[in-house]
Amino acid sequence: MMRFLEQFASASIASTASTASPFSAQAILDSLSDAVVVVDADSTLLYASRGWQALSGHESSGSREDTPIASRTEGGGTAPRRLREALHPADHARWDVLARHVSRRERPDCWRLRILGPDHHYRWCEVRSQSLSLASPWPATLTLHDISERVQQEQIDAANLRSLTRLIKGLPAMVYRARNNRHWSMEYISDGCLAITGLSPRDLLDHPSPTYGDMIHPEDADRVWDQVQAALQAHTPFTLAYRIRHRDGDVRRVQEKGHGIYSPDGTPLAVEGIIFAVDTSDMAGDSS
Repeated sequence: MMRFLEQFASASIASTASTASPFSAQAILDSLSDAVVVVDADSTLLYASRGWQALSGHESSGSREDTPIASRTEGGGTAPRRLREALHPADHARWDVLARHVSRRERPDCWRLRILGPDHHYRWCEVRSQSLSLASPWPATLTLHDISERVQQEQIDAANLRSLTRLIKGLPAMVYRARNNRHWSMEYISDGCLAITGLSPRDLLDHPSPTYGDMIHPEDADRVWDQVQAALQAHTPFTLAYRIRHRDGDVRRVQEKGHGIYSPDGTPLAVEGIIFAVDTSDMAGDSS
């Protein structure tokens, strides 16, 4: 691919004359969904495939092959002469870093840059670079793959995670994920555990002593284990009521609702759920 682009770029930069062959370099590059551009050290666009024109929003209205890239326009706007001018302003520094990598003949990792169109909307792209010549790092070819939909989904997922984290932090309860063992070794536990147990998440996560299982009242521990195992075997949720020993030595009553996490063959792997402190005054009222 590198030899192909090197030969093509030399011919394309020297002359943009079209060819009748359906397998010409021009036709092949224009058939790619990714954008391919050739730039020099100051990011001047020496060549751009049709994918770049579609990505940047600057498509030629005339004969593409015979028109220098710097003068191609769409409507009344002028296509950018330099790649840097087409980038979101916040990405200029990232481009400068990438250009230094190319100048030092380093193969930078895949970069993310935003291409800003004439309508001021931008597209996220993964950018990979390759020098066209063994004799010099410039000009270089860049392949830009549009990942706007992926980035949008990542941003939605991140926002949802932030909202969920705020929600969990505000709950007067302990959200958890634990291994299915007698210690109920915690893989995740929310900040609500501090009020319920007197221990912080760091104190309980994979900690040898005390584990959450150690905190369950000895008279309730076997019953809790048996009820959870029965629910896991039946693949049903479970609801438990039992006592724990708070860090301060007091015995507290809690209620737990959870369910199992299973391997593809149905083997129980872990449990997750939520644990609430039970107000003993409410229990006294219920028993009267």
